[in-house]
Amino acid sequence: MSYLALDLSKSSTGWALWNPAWDRPRFGHWQLGSEWTTEGGVYAKLHRNLSDLHKVCAFTNLYFEEPINPGHLTGNTSIATIWLLSGLAAHAQSFGHIKRCRIVKAVNVERWRKDFIGDMVVREVKAGTRRKRKAGDTKASSTDQLKKLVIERCRQLGFAPRKNDEADALGILTYAVLLDGVTPPWLSAETLRAPLLGAAA
Repeated sequence: MSYLALDLSKSSTGWALWNPAWDRPRFGHWQLGSEWTTEGGVYAKLHRNLSDLHKVCAFTNLYFEEPINPGHLTGNTSIATIWLLSGLAAHAQSFGHIKRCRIVKAVNVERWRKDFIGDMVVREVKAGTRRKRKAGDTKASSTDQLKKLVIERCRQLGFAPRKNDEADALGILTYAVLLDGVTPPWLSAETLRAPLLGAAA
């Protein structure tokens, strides 16, 4: 039994792979296309990369972040982006089915983040954003701070993600492994969880 977690996107898909025989997961990111790449080309690149990872470690549990709900469109996120992310999620599901994965599951960003960086931390960040908006900052958002906190949590656990997409994949992986009733070694060695310094920002 082994796990693959994905933070899907065209420009930078984060991935984290773990086999229980390993002390630490392997992780990285892929660029699946440029502005000139067709959607079909993006899905094909995802398939090739998943195939390569499956040859290295035949993962049986595949988890990925749910695409954004179109009803929650905000900021610069377009319906075309939602369409592409939904296609990537569908392709991941198809790949998991073909490879007979035991579990192929989309996970909600709110759920895995709360589990990974702490429910109270997420609440504090969102409360701060609400205060800024109430004070007139219409562009205030929690997203960037939450992403920084996920990176900080990864560093607490001894990982060195190069991008927030890699950090997100590690967060999804940790959530997925715990969801399966397994405590991974990078958590079992943690005796006392230190507070995240960025939560006070």
